[in-house]
Amino acid sequence: ARFVSSSGLTEGAFVEVGGVLVGTVEDIKVDFESYEAIVEISLDPNIKLQDDSIASIRTSGIIGDKFVKISPGGSDIYLKSGEEIIETESSISLEELISKYIFESGDKD
Repeated sequence: ARFVSSSGLTEGAFVEVGGVLVGTVEDIKVDFESYEAIVEISLDPNIKLQDDSIASIRTSGIIGDKFVKISPGGSDIYLKSGEEIIETESSISLEELISKYIFESGDKD
């Protein structure tokens, strides 16, 4: 899966579907042409994901570790080993959210 930002995600992080651990993050690298993070995941071989599934980088708890959450799609076409999840949602930076809130609050005075 490709993400605009994989900030805070590490190799070995867990991958879940429906709140159940189904795999791990194997590798994270950058595509220097698109400047996107390429996250390679390894899933339980019994898991079948539709080609319109969504991969999101989430945080476990308020300030916990990052992990990849996969939301299954509704397509009749399934991804094969080595294929890419196209729909992704990047990680959210807590620092960016706080900074945005503080500066937007200051503009209203």
